[in-house]
Amino acid sequence: MSKSADVFNLMDNLLPLSDQVELGEPGELQRLYAGIGMPALRVAELAEQNRLFTYHEIKAANPLLGLTDPIRLRRRYEQLRAQALQGDADALNDLGWLWLNGSRLEPEPLLAKRLFKIAAVLGSSEALFNLAEQAFYGKGVMTNPALAIEYYEQAFESGIPCAAKSLGGLYERGDDGVPIDHAKAIDWYKRGADEQDTMACFLHGRLALDESSSEYNPAVGLYWLQWAAMSGEVFASEHLADFYRSTFDSPPDPNGRLYCFWRDVAISQGSSLAEEMLALDGQCQLASNR
Repeated sequence: MSKSADVFNLMDNLLPLSDQVELGEPGELQRLYAGIGMPALRVAELAEQNRLFTYHEIKAANPLLGLTDPIRLRRRYEQLRAQALQGDADALNDLGWLWLNGSRLEPEPLLAKRLFKIAAVLGSSEALFNLAEQAFYGKGVMTNPALAIEYYEQAFESGIPCAAKSLGGLYERGDDGVPIDHAKAIDWYKRGADEQDTMACFLHGRLALDESSSEYNPAVGLYWLQWAAMSGEVFASEHLADFYRSTFDSPPDPNGRLYCFWRDVAISQGSSLAEEMLALDGQCQLASNR
């Protein structure tokens, strides 16, 4: 029997026909973790725009996330199933993602895990990332931070830049069996930053600017926060505004110009927090003029 026939038979047995797929309203836990991981579908489509996209942009553009209409959902499922029967790694990954996160499919996390593993063997980098997310968040499986680290590392080496951010976060916070290690966290944030992941740049800068961290380095922290902010990362702009508002002596900002600059940058990026800062500044100014 040929390899393609083996794949067809395996998938045909694993994947129910569309009219056999159970639909239902998402439970509380499913709503809480909706959107974890990434579908291969949007990665491919966004890549055509010839620029790097953040994990959050990929998630926001994911058409599978809001697929709730039963007719459209079953039609899309039929398409993905047909592609999966041909050994399409992206389709296998997307089917796994639907069973892990779909808002109307009854959760099948163990089936999702099997599909992710098959997709990973067939070359899906996104499937490696999804296996890491499932192990980290414990969706239908026991949480396993050590296994999550292994999969995140494989995903990063396979071309998923945002995996570095996840690894940095694990080492920054620590977890069961994973001791806090800010040096490793900085290293992974830096690797993500080298891939132009703006969230990794922000996290790198934020940790380097944390006085309680063993990696405290204000110059490095400000550099990466400014890089992230000017690349459009609103969290970085907010953090810089808050830093200069709270610390007018180090670095020197006697007239509050740096604070106002980053506050206004954050506002231009859609920050409601920065809008609140501006409103509070106006109230303080009125009080001082009385």
